[in-house]
Amino acid sequence: MSLVVVRALGLVTVQDAGRAGHMHEGLAPGGALVRAALVAANRAVGNADFTPAIEVLGRLSIRAEAAVEIATDRTPRRVLERDAELLIESEPQRATYLAIRGGVDAPRILGSASTHVAAQLGSALVAGQRVSSAGASERVGVASAAANRGGAIHVLPGPDAYAFAPDAFAALLSLPYRISPQSDRVGTRLVGPVIARSSAPDRSRPTVRGAIEVPRDGQPIVLGPEHPTTGGYPIVGVICAADLDRFFATRIGGDVSFEVGHVATSRARS
Repeated sequence: MSLVVVRALGLVTVQDAGRAGHMHEGLAPGGALVRAALVAANRAVGNADFTPAIEVLGRLSIRAEAAVEIATDRTPRRVLERDAELLIESEPQRATYLAIRGGVDAPRILGSASTHVAAQLGSALVAGQRVSSAGASERVGVASAAANRGGAIHVLPGPDAYAFAPDAFAALLSLPYRISPQSDRVGTRLVGPVIARSSAPDRSRPTVRGAIEVPRDGQPIVLGPEHPTTGGYPIVGVICAADLDRFFATRIGGDVSFEVGHVATSRARS
């Protein structure tokens, strides 16, 4: 069975949990931008949680060449009949996921089928491309992933206090930030209160998903799944692991607020 891409606008890729264990080789894990949403789509169609699926950051139109079971993170399992077309848009979320029964058949590179745009592993889906099921036989329950709670995003202070004015972390917590359209899977740019830097020079250090870097213009950048493994901008804070999905699910143009988290929160779902 297969689907044909009729139209793909924005960035449409195959994603799973990503490639752990390659940071020392200069390769960030990558994988789904919003992992909980990937899990929800897979559970809805009866796949294992991190089975490869299609991540839509924009708009995707597909046509079935044969009847196929599908689901998204927002819609229940259904059968897309032969020659039927389906339109999927990521709005009002930032990303949405299309799972097909058995998982997307894509080459596994370094243990993962995920497309890593920054590292040029795999490529975005384009019009005319066929997407087939991998035919994985494992079937799991169809319960949805737990819904994300609302409220402020929890952050911990970063390791580079020397590089900021004394009130820098307080400024991060002071007012909401807006998600800039100039955001991608490498980093989410925020527009809001300026984080004041000191005169200290930039230093290169290892980075992680959810680290909040601050360039010289004082507007924070939250590192995403395809972040560089080292960075020169100082880090004012790090988003707690339990809130990463909720942050990356925030739509472009949406607002986010930050508040101080706790170590227990930062370790949850890591």
